[in-house]
Amino acid sequence: MPQFLILADDYKDADALNRRLAVRQEHLKRVRADKTTGKFIIGGAKLNEANQMHGSMLLVEFESEEAAKEWIKLDPYVTGKVWEHIQVIPFRIAEV
Repeated sequence: MPQFLILADDYKDADALNRRLAVRQEHLKRVRADKTTGKFIIGGAKLNEANQMHGSMLLVEFESEEAAKEWIKLDPYVTGKVWEHIQVIPFRIAEV
C-alpha cells in the first residue's frame, strides 16, 4: 500500500501554540487509533529554536494520495486551525 510523508507547518499567530495544545490530546488519540490499523506509521512535532512545537511530520499508509488527504482534513490540527500549510508527499520506507 502507498505511503505518504506529511509535513505540516503551524499558523504563526500569537495564539497558534495555544490552539495546538488545546486539541493535542484529541489529535494524539486519533493517531494512536490509526496506528492500530496500520494507517499511521510514525510522526511527531517539529520544534523551533525555543524547543516549542511549530509543525508536524507524519508517515502514513493509505490506498491513495486522495485518501491520505481526506484523512488529514479530519485531523483535529486541521479542524482546530493549528496546521496552516500541509504537504502530502509520496514516500517509500527503505527496506534495509
